[in-house]
Amino acid sequence: MNGSSDTTASGAMTSNAVRRRGFLVGAAGLAGATLLPALTATEAAADTVRAAGAPLRVVSGGRARASVLWWGAGSAEFAATELRDHVRRITGVRLPLRAVAVSSAPEGVTGLVALSAGTGTGGIPASALADAGRELDGAPDDSFTLLGDDTSLLLTGQGDRAPLYAVYALLERAGVRFFAPAFPAYEGHHEHIPSTRTLDLPPVRLTDRPATELRRQYAEEGFSHTAQSLPPLLDWMAKNRLNTFVYPTDYLGLGVTTYDGVRDVLVREAGRRSIRIETGGHGYDSFLPKADYPQFYESGGPVFDIYNPQALDAYVAKVVDFLRERPEITLFDCWPPDVGAFQKPVLDRYGTASNAESVVVNELARVLREELPGVRVERIAYASTVQPPGPEYPCDPDVVVDFAPYSRNYDGHLGDPAVGANTGLAKALRAWRSTHRGPLAMYEYYRRYRWRSLPVHPLTTIAGDAVFESGLGLDGIGMYSEPGDWITYEHVQSLVAALAWDSALDAGGFLDGYLRARFGAGAADAMRRYYDLTGLDPDTHGPGVLSTNYGQARAALQEAAGRTEEPAPRTLLDRLTRNIDIALADMRIGLAPAGSTELDAARREYRALVHRNRFNGICLPNMQAWWRWNGPDGQAPYDDAGIRQDVVDAYASPAAGFGDPGFLVLERAGDPVALDVEAQDVDFAGHTVHWTATAPDGVVLEPSKGTLKVRGTRGAAARVSVRATADAAAGTYPVTLEFRLADGTRLVPSRVEADIR
Repeated sequence: MNGSSDTTASGAMTSNAVRRRGFLVGAAGLAGATLLPALTATEAAADTVRAAGAPLRVVSGGRARASVLWWGAGSAEFAATELRDHVRRITGVRLPLRAVAVSSAPEGVTGLVALSAGTGTGGIPASALADAGRELDGAPDDSFTLLGDDTSLLLTGQGDRAPLYAVYALLERAGVRFFAPAFPAYEGHHEHIPSTRTLDLPPVRLTDRPATELRRQYAEEGFSHTAQSLPPLLDWMAKNRLNTFVYPTDYLGLGVTTYDGVRDVLVREAGRRSIRIETGGHGYDSFLPKADYPQFYESGGPVFDIYNPQALDAYVAKVVDFLRERPEITLFDCWPPDVGAFQKPVLDRYGTASNAESVVVNELARVLREELPGVRVERIAYASTVQPPGPEYPCDPDVVVDFAPYSRNYDGHLGDPAVGANTGLAKALRAWRSTHRGPLAMYEYYRRYRWRSLPVHPLTTIAGDAVFESGLGLDGIGMYSEPGDWITYEHVQSLVAALAWDSALDAGGFLDGYLRARFGAGAADAMRRYYDLTGLDPDTHGPGVLSTNYGQARAALQEAAGRTEEPAPRTLLDRLTRNIDIALADMRIGLAPAGSTELDAARREYRALVHRNRFNGICLPNMQAWWRWNGPDGQAPYDDAGIRQDVVDAYASPAAGFGDPGFLVLERAGDPVALDVEAQDVDFAGHTVHWTATAPDGVVLEPSKGTLKVRGTRGAAARVSVRATADAAAGTYPVTLEFRLADGTRLVPSRVEADIR
């Protein structure tokens, strides 16, 4: 459990122990020259006793009055630059920064940052270091402490990440808010930085400890994760005390979402923040593909012949070689393929899929202990392996188990006996906790691909899950994300990160503080209704109920927009309203009669809205969305590498384009049909996009090329007249749209199907 405490400079406990994750009520700027600690609404009301004594003067009169000092390894130097740079953003003044020598740091402390009064040659008092040692005695890794008076303020903790966590905790107390990663769609409104000419920091004595060891963010399928999106995502992770980023080795073995494709930027950005890197994922076959090793799949697949010692040795050797060449990796996900069942010969040999998985995982863990002792192994409790193995195949206690309740219901928390769909999963989780002696963590689906970026915010369920799982003594939590629809799930991501650090957090108070800090006091009530109306699990509620709720949620967003004039909330409200419009179009597909023209129109509308907003932070054109607008007759397999690659390439491009509609019906010698060629700004830098359309013989396009200018959410479109000549051949043919920038950079092409009749 969280061991946070906040005492006055004289050592007396304040009236309420301060938790680290709060949003200052009404945080729209600074009320005065002295910055006060950032508290939740409840904490702000209760914490009326503050330390006596003079503050540490950092900036006044447009001049630096203190220096930033740092020492050590890990994140210490980066943390010091973050403190200096944020103070400059707050005050406009750049503080002196320098490295100092420390003769004897407390045990477990690998680095530290300090603010020292004056701009001369001051150092870090030995008494402060000794005090930090007492505060951190027995504390787990990532615990941090802030110890300050009017002469110095020490920021340090246990392990390499702690100095950075301490710096961000101090900045939060100074009114800074780290809402989201700096993705382009936010247009700079991802954080709140207050502004003042005088910066004084009150005396502080705060030590905070994490509730869980593993606090993770997964890239998972990686449709919209790019080399450009990783730095802001890792930045947000560190600011929200997450410590592990998980990127697949090669998702589904398709060569589309690969660890090596982003390795350089991931190593650089994770390294400066001391964030741990985890890889692996579904598919033993990523390392032992059936096409290359048919002799190891005589049982028919989908997993290799686990009982064949040569096959098992070959798999383990491949993984070990991979990890040896990538020393930055500290945790490897040894997961089987993402399939419903193992083949019969394997089950006949071992009895259950979980038993068979133990054979693979335990052998890999054994070899890694000998050859790469710095790397741990993880297995997944998921689908056919959700139950723990039998006593004859116990899981190695060094192995991390990730419990992934894929089939769960979100209308209640996992341990709620009233939610029948979850009782079996809760029983399985308890069984894992009672039989596995090693780390057990949650892989959660609070943002699901199959939800097609619908606004789903089961906040009460998330809070209930945290209480239930904390009671079982779980060791961590993680969920996956996509930059493509981060804005839709912004508060869910923030809440999960906060609960990962402090499982006893008041989620209701956290929401209240978030709404006031993010949208302003005037819009908070309307935004609370929006979150209440979007709390339903779309897997268990039909389109009629959801459509009604989404319509009311849209009205709540419009009311909130009428109650604020500030650019940051108005930007967020614009994006959330666009998301609701997509959700309502999605529901119209579900409500339309099968085979009707109404259904065709609904699918066309939905496709156009998803494409127009795919770079605005609120929707993702993943496989489930692709199925939704194409219908059952136009389905492509889930592992269609071509569709996935086009999506990945589009998010990595500066601009993109598409054609609306995606399917044209042309009568030979008939009237022309309209096609809109649309261009979009992906990186929000503004672009001039040149387009060219080509079609097969017998199809006439007028015009067949043009130029469009786009910036931010403002796309642009050109109307093209498409007709079939009298001698055109009947059949379905592609109309190809090609796009390029003014400098010749080619963008991802788009294709429209033309059915000539």
